[in-house]
Formats: sequence, structure tokens, C-alpha cells
Amino acid sequence: MSNLVRVRAGLLRETHPGERRVALTPEDVRRLSGRMSIWFERGCGVGAGHADDAYIAAGAKPVDFADMVSSSHMFVSVRQPAATRVFPATSILIFLGSNAPQDTRPLAGQQPLHLDIAQLSGMQGLKGADISSRQAAITGHAAVLEAARQFGISHPMLMVDGSFVRPVKMAALGSDAASLQALATARRLGALTHGFGLGKDLQAKIERLGAKFLDTSSEQELARLRQELSGPLSKMQLITTSVVNPGQTAPVLIDEDMVSRLSPGTVIIDLAAERGGNCALTKANETINIFGVRIIGSTTLASDEAAEASRHFSSGLTNLLEHLIDGHGTLRLDPGDSVTAALTDKARIQRGAFLHDSGTRLKKG
Repeated sequence: MSNLVRVRAGLLRETHPGERRVALTPEDVRRLSGRMSIWFERGCGVGAGHADDAYIAAGAKPVDFADMVSSSHMFVSVRQPAATRVFPATSILIFLGSNAPQDTRPLAGQQPLHLDIAQLSGMQGLKGADISSRQAAITGHAAVLEAARQFGISHPMLMVDGSFVRPVKMAALGSDAASLQALATARRLGALTHGFGLGKDLQAKIERLGAKFLDTSSEQELARLRQELSGPLSKMQLITTSVVNPGQTAPVLIDEDMVSRLSPGTVIIDLAAERGGNCALTKANETINIFGVRIIGSTTLASDEAAEASRHFSSGLTNLLEHLIDGHGTLRLDPGDSVTAALTDKARIQRGAFLHDSGTRLKKG
């Protein structure tokens, strides 16, 4: 092992507007320091409550972006780095969720190797597989708290109507962790909750959370689906949506006509805004008011709970890095490994597009 050089990883500062999370906390940097060297971009953890001094004390080295790019093999971040940030073609980027449509991404030989943690979502028993679902759950929780702020009410989620106090009626459209957590949070705050989704065995999950299942068939076309939903949704004061398909624009579940039929004061929080939105009127990173309905297209709700979200992200990422990098600091991208196969294109690894550096031998399996 004498001719092996430990992986040098760069912890990036997030560039997405409003993003306050950080990919690794100082605690996990210390945990990883035995098998890899970590350089961090100054100020990367401030939004999540971690000062530069904490990273230095954990064994990381502060550098600016230019020095990091010239000296690191691997780069980690919460979001995919902005296109304006250029990395060596021989490096590896690890992040959660790609911003670029499948047909607009550069050819494999023209870019670093992208390891998208979202590809592990739903896979049982894989290191780091829970990162995506945990971040989604935090987003669902934050969405309901944002709705409470929009209503101008506090806990529990009740509204005064004359001399009567009535619970908010809430519906979550989606089958992912964000929708399920939104239902659970709203239920705990006193709302009457309703869930809809097309996932297998979803009805049982929704009903276990104390919500009513909005019955519909997975075979329905979108036009018919919207028609089926228009009646139940018209009675809701809060609607969250999170229906997305990987690499595709989000399907429109709530069209303009449906919005016009909602009661004034209704709040829609569209968690699919970054993919175009499940509501036809959603605008990413904007809140619009139309027909008396507020439609929130925030893409940074998890950052409202940046410290907790970063802690979960960092824990999962640390587990993943410990799987990919052995105790000698050697990165091994084995195409026969289920984690590696899930993260990226097996054919690319077999062609030899793996991390390398002058004077450094980092094995691929």
C-alpha cells in the first residue's frame, strides 16, 4: 500500500440561492479523517451553524475554490454544483439530485464522474440509501410549518370561524417521504388529513398516519385524474404536492381551472416546483396569489431546518464514503458492487472512467 495516496476530498460551499445545508458536518469530518484528507471551502457550513474553526479542529483544511479544484480528487455537496463551476474531467462529484435534464448533460468523457445519491433512493440495505428519503421527509415537515406561517396560525393547526374553532383540511398528493411526513406533521398539529398517490401499498401507509385515502386508480390518464381530484381538493385549505418522475418534468395534477375552484385562502405548497411543478401555475422559488389562492414554489424548504437536515445528510454521506473508500484511503469503484452500480453507469466504470491522479493509484475494484 506504500504507493497509494489517500483520497483528497473537497467539501463545497453551496451555490444555489437560499441553500443553507452543508454536505458534511465537523463531527463527520473528524470521523472520516482516518481514511481521507478533507479540504473545505471557507464558509461552507455557516448556514447550518458550523463555523470554519470547527472544521479546522476536526482536521479539515480551509482553502478557496481554485486551490481545492487543483488539489482534490473528489468533491461533495448537497446540490449538484452550478454549471459555472468547472472541475477536472478525472474527478468525482457526489451530490443529491441532478439539476440537468437527461438529454442536456455532457457526454461522459467531457465531464467528471457524477455520483448522484438520489439513485440510491428506495434501495434497502445500501450505505447512504436513506439520504434522499430523509431530506424529503424534512422538506415535507417544513412545508406544513410554512403553511402554518402562511395561514398566520400557530400550533395546533386550527382556524377560528366566527365563534367556532375548526381544523384545517389538508391533502398531500404524492407517495414519497415528503408527502407522508407532511401528512404526519399536519395530523400532529390537528389538521384533518387526506392522502393521494399511485405508489404500491400506499393506502395502508396513508391510513396508518390517520389520514383518509383519496381513492383513485393508477391506470387513470392525467385528464381523468384531475377530474377525480377536483371534487375532494375543492374542500381543502392546504394542499402539498410532490409527484415527480426521475429525469422528467413533473406531471400537472392541478390545472388552472382546479385552482379557480379552490376556496380563497387555500395554500398550495408545490414540492415539485424544481421539476416544473404539479400545479400548472407554480413558479419555482416564488409565491404567487391567484383567485385568492397562494401557490408556494420554494425549492429550499429543507434549508428552513438546515442544522438538522445537514446532520442527517452528513451521516448518510459518511456511511456512503466509508463504503466506497477503504481503511487505507483507497477509492474502489467496483462495477460488481450494488452501491456503485446504483450510483452510476456501470459501463462507464468498465471503460476506465474512474478517479486517477498523477502519482496516485486509486483502484477500481
